[in-house]
Formats: sequence, C-alpha cells, structure tokens
Amino acid sequence: MQSGLPAYGYYAGSLTGVVDEDTRAALSQMQKDNKLKVTGTVTTEVLNAFGIAAR
Repeated sequence: MQSGLPAYGYYAGSLTGVVDEDTRAALSQMQKDNKLKVTGTVTTEVLNAFGIAAR
C-alpha cells in the first residue's frame, strides 16, 4: 500500500512495509475521497480501487 498510495497523492512517508499511523491516515483519506467505508486499513474495496486482485 505504501508504494501505491503516493501515486494517488495520499502518502509521502518512507516505504517501510509496515502499516503505521501515517499509512492508516493516508488509507482513511483515500477511502473517504472514494466514498468507501473509512477503516484506515487495507480492505477488499481499497484493493479494488487500486486495481489489485484480492485473494
């Protein structure tokens, strides 16, 4: 997620591979902007919005 969020202008932090507070905030904003349920976590809806197939 950290590498995908910057492409959409939602994250400017370090790519650590850890869903930290900044990543959760970016996810929450992305969800809000896309009228998704705001959880601050990676959901199926988030993956779909990024075009990533959920398994």
